[in-house]
Amino acid sequence: MPPGKVMTLPVTPSARFYVKSIEQRLRSFTGTPVCFAAGPLDQLDSDYPAERQLVARAGDKRQREFFSGRHVARQAMHRAGVAPAALLRGPLGNPVWPAAVIGSITHDHTLAAAAVCTGGDIQGLGLDLVEHPQEVTDDLAKLIMNPGEIRFLSGLFPDLPALGVGFSVKESVVKAVSVHLNRYMDLTEIHLVADEQALSAQLDGFPSPLPCLVSATEIGLLTACLHRSDSVRKTC
Repeated sequence: MPPGKVMTLPVTPSARFYVKSIEQRLRSFTGTPVCFAAGPLDQLDSDYPAERQLVARAGDKRQREFFSGRHVARQAMHRAGVAPAALLRGPLGNPVWPAAVIGSITHDHTLAAAAVCTGGDIQGLGLDLVEHPQEVTDDLAKLIMNPGEIRFLSGLFPDLPALGVGFSVKESVVKAVSVHLNRYMDLTEIHLVADEQALSAQLDGFPSPLPCLVSATEIGLLTACLHRSDSVRKTC
């Protein structure tokens, strides 16, 4: 298949429904026409030589994750009216999007997902998928959570495992803002807070909290973080 063409994965009616349902939740959260796509980790190659080169020495598992993530990202771009293009890798491992496109890619054991938007005041969008959030084990808590976060997340989302929620939310925050910080982030730098049942993340140097979404979906726990221009980092 030549570059410039996007092949849509065969999907069942139920799969079409959950993609549309998740997309609607993301649009409600961001107030922006976000476009969402998801699919299995079944892509073994890319039509773009530059993408193939990036993972030429990687193992089969990593190649499937990389190619499938880029594949669903181009599906989301297609839904947003953006021409398909190679999505290379930035210095922090981040996807390099076409001009005027803001997006995020995520994958877990069996699925990849991506969300993109264009225009508006969005500076960063982070997306994270955890198919089985209960598998985030207690021995990782000190690497992820700050004091009190597990307790209040348990109260805010009583039907979800608090540690899995905290891990996924903080991963989405990293994806939304690390490029703007120009460095990797420790998850404990991110402080989760709640106000009137709304979850947000506080980071040093950002003048206002970053809104976060937690959604139990048909494909697993999906979280998102939004970085708008009014939360641009202050510098000394």
